[in-house]
Amino acid sequence: MNKKFLSAILFGALMVSSTGTFVSCKDYDDDIDNINKELTDIKSKLSDLESKVTTGGAYVTKIESVEGGLKVSVSDGTSYNLTIAGTPAGSTVVIDKTTGEISIDGTPTGFFATTGTTPQGESTAPYVKDGFWYFYDDATKAFVKSEYKASGNAWAVQKGDSVVLHIPNEAGVMQEITLPTSSSALTALNATPSNWTSGKNIAWSKAGADVTWAGKKGNVAAGQLLIGQLGSETATVTPASYDLGAQELTLVDIDGKTAPVTVTATAAEGDYVTDRAASPSGKWNLAIAMTDEVTADNIATAFTKKVNGVDKNVKYALAVNGTVMTGYEYVIDTQTVNESKTNTAYNKANIGLASTNVALGTSTLSLNAATAAQAYDSYLTFEGASKTLAEAKGITVDGMNITVPATAAATPGLSVTVNILDITGKIAKKDVVLTIAGASVSETETVAPVSIKISTVNSFSVDLGTIFTNLDANIAQNADATKTTVTTADGNFFALTSATSIGDGLYKVAENTAIAFKKADGGAATIAARNAIKAVITLNYTGSKYTTAAKDLANIYGTFNLTLTLKDAQGNELKKVIVPVTVSKPEFDDYYTANQYAGWNEGILSFVINNSGNSPAFTMPTNLYTINKKADGTGMTGAQPGYTYTYKKAAVDNSEVKEAASITFTDVVKDGFLKTTDYKVKANKEVVTVNALTGASNAAADNTISVSKEFTMKLAPAFNKAKLVYYTNGVAGTVAAVNADGIIAALTEDKTANKPKNGLALQYGDEEIAVSTTAIPASASASNKLGGYQVSTADATSGATIKVGFAKSAESAGGSVTLEAGDTGVKITGLNAGQGGELVVTFTDYAGIKTQATIEYKK
Repeated sequence: MNKKFLSAILFGALMVSSTGTFVSCKDYDDDIDNINKELTDIKSKLSDLESKVTTGGAYVTKIESVEGGLKVSVSDGTSYNLTIAGTPAGSTVVIDKTTGEISIDGTPTGFFATTGTTPQGESTAPYVKDGFWYFYDDATKAFVKSEYKASGNAWAVQKGDSVVLHIPNEAGVMQEITLPTSSSALTALNATPSNWTSGKNIAWSKAGADVTWAGKKGNVAAGQLLIGQLGSETATVTPASYDLGAQELTLVDIDGKTAPVTVTATAAEGDYVTDRAASPSGKWNLAIAMTDEVTADNIATAFTKKVNGVDKNVKYALAVNGTVMTGYEYVIDTQTVNESKTNTAYNKANIGLASTNVALGTSTLSLNAATAAQAYDSYLTFEGASKTLAEAKGITVDGMNITVPATAAATPGLSVTVNILDITGKIAKKDVVLTIAGASVSETETVAPVSIKISTVNSFSVDLGTIFTNLDANIAQNADATKTTVTTADGNFFALTSATSIGDGLYKVAENTAIAFKKADGGAATIAARNAIKAVITLNYTGSKYTTAAKDLANIYGTFNLTLTLKDAQGNELKKVIVPVTVSKPEFDDYYTANQYAGWNEGILSFVINNSGNSPAFTMPTNLYTINKKADGTGMTGAQPGYTYTYKKAAVDNSEVKEAASITFTDVVKDGFLKTTDYKVKANKEVVTVNALTGASNAAADNTISVSKEFTMKLAPAFNKAKLVYYTNGVAGTVAAVNADGIIAALTEDKTANKPKNGLALQYGDEEIAVSTTAIPASASASNKLGGYQVSTADATSGATIKVGFAKSAESAGGSVTLEAGDTGVKITGLNAGQGGELVVTFTDYAGIKTQATIEYKK
């Protein structure tokens, strides 16, 4: 591993206590074995940790510096070691939580920690670059390089009530992981400014006369400033349980000056906003109103500043409790004085509501965008027949709020009169037909997390617990199964059936035809019967392809929150269930199991070279694996995997050949001997295609997911198991005796106690033969076999024959070595008493590959 990449994976640690502390690691040049495995392990732990704090309500209680990295403790009692083997702790950096000053190894630096963002939207947290710490200078609005060295470029920084871990992913690329350090901590806020941008020209005028007005803002005096209602924005918070509505929200510019507006957050729940404070999905609507500081005399310039003598809109960031949480991208763009003079009375025919669906309980109805832009104030009334119907049903209005009791569920034929006072001081009104929900909306609940692996399933089961069996009777009776949907706010979730955005940024996952409710016995359940304990969701999997809106294939993995929503016949939401789903990459073992009969031994494959030809050849066995079965009994895949090989090129220069498509024996056989016997083999199989949608045109681009597994293969020549054994009175020994005639006697025995085994034998497994011309003749014969092979001193003529040759090692005493006639044995000439050596028997198969067996001898 190179030094640069190693430094990218050495961790820092932030100590969360009365002071904030983070640690930078020293620089090391040592290679780290199994580094990819450890980084993958860290990725898995981080994914689990993020899931706990984003959907489970947990938070970080402590971060400690430990050998190799960090230990993160969580409020539920669990902890995670995010470490790399062999990486020691480094220098300590402390952020004083009172003053914010940063100290390194006890020495104050004079720099102070900041927790906001730069005018370009970058975090102002300190970071490491080129081996030095960089700190943000509020005076110059830029990062400055300090004199303090910090070798590692991974670190962690306390930011308000959260800690931001800067940790490399499995590819060594830095990533930011934000975790809360209290149950009420906000770790992320994603907002979508579409109405608060340049070019919106917020309308305003001065009232030309006094106006008597029954709305909330009361009567209007001549000359009074009348401002059109600003469109709302949306925001999503992490964790989803964070109550944005209870916080102080402001818009601030890059100089820290607060805009003269109030920002209010209300929980976004489908097509309406309920009277509940929290948003179970983490989605919020942001409304803005100008303060009394804004008057008719300054509204045209209250949100601008002079740039080269020209009024330019000020760009603001959204701050939560004084902490900037977004980039500087919000603009309050009002009409100029001349533009305001062109405003005319609103055409009442165009008056409308953003949604006519009304939930049971108290809801707030909103004007549609066009109406709101010209409306200074508005309120609702019931008139004519609708007034009588509303009184009979107990339905009331107050301003733009409407209250519908449970007894008025599904009331038909009710119209509400929308009264507006526009910015010119004119009053207009219009009747709008309402759709009353068939049942009250119950609280959103979250079920136990579900884990799935892409391509191993095309449906998964969600344990509903008692959520649907304990449904309110009114909801159960009014729920329309055909309106049930499953959605996700994350476009990266792989199970999309459509790339078309619906509702408030949700993407369609499956229609009701893909959702099946099940009873305890597995039979079909119904919502009305309140007997559903499971929901089976079928994914979009057609033609062996999944569909995703993710632009990067890697983004389909992770944890996603799906929302299962019950609706009534009118489409009003009745019940939401959040389903956390973790999607992971399939593994090789999900598809294949090693065939126990294929020659495996503790994960190592032993295989004898095919010597059926007269040149070295190798063919991978066809039955190494059995294909696993799906639940329906069909195979997970239709074929065995392909293979690539890594081996030493022994016959040439001993260099390594990586991921070769085949084994070339001319490279690994030298002088007839197989010099390389251990190979690394990678089994690989493309298992599924993900249809990734990219770009505005949603043009499809196929991306294939593969599974692979590496193992060691040991190759051996055909006769590799043969060995020499010398018996003395039935006892096998490792030294053969040479008699006075220079002969090592061949094996003799009659298998009785009177005449036990004696002499030299050639063994192959459980079989053995005498080393003699009787057992090893001059030509191959079906009568002379060992281990299924015909043995002789002649050249092999087929894959069933083996040539046996006799010699001694170069260092051994004696002269020529010959196999004597008959049953005599092996003769070694020129030996004197006390001399010895090593007898070498060479076996050559039809492919020309040799193996040897040896035994010592002594006269």
